[in-house]
Amino acid sequence: MKDRNYADEGMDIKKYMLCLFGRLPFVLGAVIGGAVLGALVYMAVRTVPESEREYQAFAKVYLDFAADETGEVYQAYNGYTWNDLMAADPIMELTLQNLPADYTREEAEAAIKAEILSDIRLLTVTVTTHRAERTDAILGAAVQALETYGGQAKEFIEIHAIRETETRLVVADSRMAQAVFLGAFLGLCISLFGFSLYYVMDDRILLAGDAEKMTELSFVGYASGGEGLKQDYERNLAYLREKLGDIRICELDGYKSFSGEELGEMRKADGVVLSLPFGAVHGSFAAYVTRQLKAQDCALCGVAIRNCDMRFLQRYYGKSFVTRGSVGENQV
Repeated sequence: MKDRNYADEGMDIKKYMLCLFGRLPFVLGAVIGGAVLGALVYMAVRTVPESEREYQAFAKVYLDFAADETGEVYQAYNGYTWNDLMAADPIMELTLQNLPADYTREEAEAAIKAEILSDIRLLTVTVTTHRAERTDAILGAAVQALETYGGQAKEFIEIHAIRETETRLVVADSRMAQAVFLGAFLGLCISLFGFSLYYVMDDRILLAGDAEKMTELSFVGYASGGEGLKQDYERNLAYLREKLGDIRICELDGYKSFSGEELGEMRKADGVVLSLPFGAVHGSFAAYVTRQLKAQDCALCGVAIRNCDMRFLQRYYGKSFVTRGSVGENQV
């Protein structure tokens, strides 16, 4: 048999898509599995241990400034000033006096943040710790310290809280939808890659082109297709018998080898048509059998496919072509 470069013959995209269509449950399962896995991984990564969770609360404090020597309101206080003042004495000392003894200065300084967001008379005090009760305690102590400081410092007439929030767990922004989408996308890509690899490695004979490529014999037809394809097969077989004489149909049954008696009968025939079961024989094995029959001096004159999947053929060739008896492709 002459050498052929099958890689240069390209891929049958239509056959590929039909085979992929038959594997849609597998692909959908991979997509759903990927989405579920993405959600589980995200939940596992996003779950914060109890000891590392952060609890936060804030208070809005009104600053009633006094007038300075010129009669103007004190303007020296801004957001940066207050953040430093909260960590320094006398405010931090007053804060610690309002807390139990197990609270340290370092803990209080790290937990408290003070800033002016817009109006210079409104101070926002935010407290963040790893335990809800300690957040409540430090915020309450800091507000009391500010109110006390407002009554002592000459720059203020009064400082008082106008709003305090309840302590809440700090929750990071959810990325669950993105994780699910990414998992589904990876599941789709991996399943398509896996199917494509399987398709390239799978050389089972399904179509006329597969049979011709692997055996290098003329395609006689589909022995058990629709009425149209069956008529083409019978027409081609009749022509071979008229041209060559006695034609023997050699049905390849799985991977069973031929007996000596069968080989002898095929050698006596004027021609042999190798009949392959649809999708049940790999092309490499069919090529091997073809070489063995030629080595036995069997006059191979064509190849056919039997036990066909009608739905697959109708999708590939078109239903009307398969059932109306149109002239088949690749006739001898």
